[in-house]
Amino acid sequence: LGGYGLIRLVPKLNFPLLTMNWILMSWAMVGGVIVSLICLRQTDIKFLIALSSVAHMSMVMGSILTLSSWGLNGAIFIMMGHGFCSSGLFCIANMAYERTSSRSLLIMKGMQASLPSLTLWWFLLSVANMA
Repeated sequence: LGGYGLIRLVPKLNFPLLTMNWILMSWAMVGGVIVSLICLRQTDIKFLIALSSVAHMSMVMGSILTLSSWGLNGAIFIMMGHGFCSSGLFCIANMAYERTSSRSLLIMKGMQASLPSLTLWWFLLSVANMA
């Protein structure tokens, strides 16, 4: 919803946005990189998925602020991919939580032996999330 709001709002702010466009875009990209670095050290699975959502939205903000049709189309594709990947990852995280009663990746690391199909879907959605 935030990305859609930006898509609707940015054309109305076209003139004032041109003067500080690069500042906002840089702020979004640096924030996305910082959040991605925080994701590397995270062990709480739901918090990890939520932080990856923040990184996705920083990419959406950066692409919308390019003020071009390519940026708008890229933002729409990122939002669609984010919707599918994040909802699937949250679903799998809930399934894993129901079996282990923990959200820690350190406790869930042995689930591949007991639930190989869940591990396959986790891998596929994680790779799609990183793309």
